[in-house]
Amino acid sequence: MIDIPNQFSKNFGVMNDKDFLRLQSINVLIVGVGGLGGNVSNLLTRLGVKNLSLVDYDTFDESNLNRQLFSNKNTIGKYKVDILKKELLDINNDVNIKNHTDKIQNIDPDILLKFDYIIDAVDNPKTKIYISELGSKLDIPVLHGACAGWYGQIGWILPGCNLIKDTYQDNEAGLESELHNPSFTPAATASYMVSEFLKMIQGSDQTTINKLLLIDLLSNSVIKTNK
Repeated sequence: MIDIPNQFSKNFGVMNDKDFLRLQSINVLIVGVGGLGGNVSNLLTRLGVKNLSLVDYDTFDESNLNRQLFSNKNTIGKYKVDILKKELLDINNDVNIKNHTDKIQNIDPDILLKFDYIIDAVDNPKTKIYISELGSKLDIPVLHGACAGWYGQIGWILPGCNLIKDTYQDNEAGLESELHNPSFTPAATASYMVSEFLKMIQGSDQTTINKLLLIDLLSNSVIKTNK
């Protein structure tokens, strides 16, 4: 038995000591820390992930207040990665966080080789394709996530899988530009993503790999694609 800090003890209905030690040792890169990535970062920290790097060049603005975790009137105009780092350290002061106030395309891929997993929480189709191809190039699994309106989609994309490129193809903008995002959809989609993250860590045969889980909060349905 290992000594589990009390703040993580309630996670142990769905995980064990081995899972926790794994969460403490891995390095996770989160690209995009807005509505989706902010919630993912929060949930991973509360689950026990200890080594996080956050990539986002954007600052909070007033339109983010309806859905983006840690945004408030006092954080408008401030870099999202800086606010998240402060807030996540307040949750667990032992977490190791590195910030990159830049676009993922501008970061030297060689410095990303240390990561065990990449999380795609951006809203731009071309950037999603870039992240998927980056995962293939670096041989790192990518946890894809997207949401808009009532809908979300998630899934693990392993190196060599072209599902994200096939899905987005030449789209210039995602559905978020048309359907926007209410307060609840990013949080719900992020919760599905983190549950898939834990299943991947555990090696569960229930993990959504090289497929997409399509979430419809309006009809309360979840469908796994066959691709």
